[in-house]
Amino acid sequence: MPVEVKTRLTVADIDRMLREGEIDPDAQFELVDGEILWLSPTHNRHGQICGLIIFALFPFARSIGARMLDGQAGFMVGEHYQQLRAPDVALVTKERLHILPDDGFATEAPDLAVEILSADQRTEAYARPKVREYLASGAKLVWLVDPVTRTVRVYRPGSSDIVVHTEDSDIALDAIAPGFSARVSSFFP
Repeated sequence: MPVEVKTRLTVADIDRMLREGEIDPDAQFELVDGEILWLSPTHNRHGQICGLIIFALFPFARSIGARMLDGQAGFMVGEHYQQLRAPDVALVTKERLHILPDDGFATEAPDLAVEILSADQRTEAYARPKVREYLASGAKLVWLVDPVTRTVRVYRPGSSDIVVHTEDSDIALDAIAPGFSARVSSFFP
């Protein structure tokens, strides 16, 4: 009996497929373990939270010469840069702008990767692999934003400690650069 061998896609395959029109460039997807993971549109609350976080971060990003990106931007992440992820919000510092080619995917994780958890993504099983992938490929901070508990969990490279910020606390980006502080409640509508 023949054995079916499933070919695993690479980031280069995805790039080629986009250029050749095999994938709709407006489609939402990530490349996970060699397979395309199609992402459904998010609910309005998710979009509002993204907007509020970008609104809070943008003046700081501009002041340090960093670039802000939304969930449309793809980042090559993982231990071997084999995954293609699209964090809901990303910040790349001036010193690392070289990872953002004009035409193509970012070659490493952003300095800050923000994931807003949706109802079907609230488990550690979903969150942990993404956090590890971002941290393994250059992220200085990963925020998991939970709209239900109105908290932000902060992960750092080389640390197993998870810092949980509740809505009545302030959150900073000192691991990236001093000067940013925001009340967590300002991220939620």
